[in-house]
Amino acid sequence: MSDTTVVLSKRANFIELVMFFTYAFFAVSWIAGSTLTPQIMKYFQLDSFLSATLISNSVTAAKIIGNFCAAGILTRLLPKKAIGLGSLLILAGSIMAILAPQYWGFVIGRFIMGFGGAVYVVYFSPVVIHYFSPETRPTVNALNSVAYNVGGMLAMLVVGPVIAMMQTWQGSMFFFAVISGVLFLAWLLIGQDFALNASSNSQTADMIEERYTFRTALSHSFNWVLPFTYSGILTFYIVLLNIFPISGTTVISSRTLGIVVAFGGITGTIITILLSKVYFKRVPVIRICGLLLTVCGILMFTTENGFIALISAFAIGNLMFIPVTSLFMIPQELPNMTPAKLTKIMGIFWAFAYIIETIAFFIIGSIIDKSGYTAGLITAVIISATAFIGSFLLPETGKSKK
Repeated sequence: MSDTTVVLSKRANFIELVMFFTYAFFAVSWIAGSTLTPQIMKYFQLDSFLSATLISNSVTAAKIIGNFCAAGILTRLLPKKAIGLGSLLILAGSIMAILAPQYWGFVIGRFIMGFGGAVYVVYFSPVVIHYFSPETRPTVNALNSVAYNVGGMLAMLVVGPVIAMMQTWQGSMFFFAVISGVLFLAWLLIGQDFALNASSNSQTADMIEERYTFRTALSHSFNWVLPFTYSGILTFYIVLLNIFPISGTTVISSRTLGIVVAFGGITGTIITILLSKVYFKRVPVIRICGLLLTVCGILMFTTENGFIALISAFAIGNLMFIPVTSLFMIPQELPNMTPAKLTKIMGIFWAFAYIIETIAFFIIGSIIDKSGYTAGLITAVIISATAFIGSFLLPETGKSKK
C-alpha cells in the first residue's frame, strides 16, 4: 500500500468518525431536550401539553423539508460546506433554543436543529461511496445506521447526571451544544470536497454527465419502493420510543423491554458487520428480517411469558437494524451511481419514509384513542410488514459470492 493510499484511508476514517459522532450527539441533544420538556414548559409558563406538540410538528416538517433540500445544498455548496452547514445548523438551532426569550423562539430553534439533522443524515451515503471501497461499505453503512441509536444509549447514561450537575435546562442543553460545537470545528479541519458526478461503480471512476433531477427520480418506481419498505421499520421504531414506554401492556415493564431493544440494535450492527464478510445478497436479508420483525413484535406485545418477551425484544432490536445496511447498499450498488445522484435518491428516501411514518403514527394514535394501547401497538407491528412486502419489489444488487 502506498503512502498516499494510507493517508487517504486515514482521512476517510477521521471523516467517518466526525460524522458519526456529530449525528450521535445530535441524538443526545435532541433526547435531552425531550427529557427536559416539563422544565421547559414551566419556564415558558405553559400549562397545556398541547403546546409541546408544536415541537413534534416542527420537527416532522424540518425532517421532510431538510431531506428534500439536501441534494440542492450539496450541489451548490459542495461536500465540505454542505456537511459543515448541517453540523452548524444542529449547533445554531440548539443555541437559539437555549437563548429563546419566548416559546416560539424555542420551537424555531428546534426546527433549525431538526433541519440540520435531516440534511446531515442524507450526506452519509455520498460520503460512503466516495471514500470507502465496496468491501468496506457494508461495515460503514452499518455503523452509520446505528449512530442515532448510539446517541440514544449515550443519552440514557449521561442526560440524567448532566441535568443534575447543570441544574437548569439551559445549562444542560448548553453542555451538549458545546460538544456539537467541537465536532463542527473538527469537520472544518478534516472535511474536504470531492467530485459529485464521478461513478463509484467503475474502476476508472468515469465522470457521468447524466442529469438526474427530482422529476427523473420520482419517475422511477425504485424511489417509491425503497422508502415504503423502510417506513414500517421506522414507524415501529418511533412507536417503541414514544408510545410503548407509557403503554403498560406487556408482561415485563416497557422500560426494561425498551432497553433490551436498544441493546439489540447495537448487537444487530455487530451481526451486520460480521454477516457482510460472508454473505453478499441484499434482498433476502431484508425479506427474512422483515418477516421475523413482525412475528417477534406480535410475540412481545401478546405473550404472557416474561422470558419470551425479553427474547422477542432483543430480537426486535437486531431485526430493525440488520436490514437497514442492505437497504442502503442497494442504491449505492446501482449502475453508474454518483454522489450527486445518490444524494437525491437518499433525500427522497428519508422524506417519503418520514411522510409515511407520520401518517401511520397518526392512524396508530387514533386507534389507541378508540381501542386502547394494545390495538395501537399491534397496528404498528402490522405496519412493520412493509419491510417484508417491499422486499419482493426491490432489485437485487448483491453478488452470490465476493
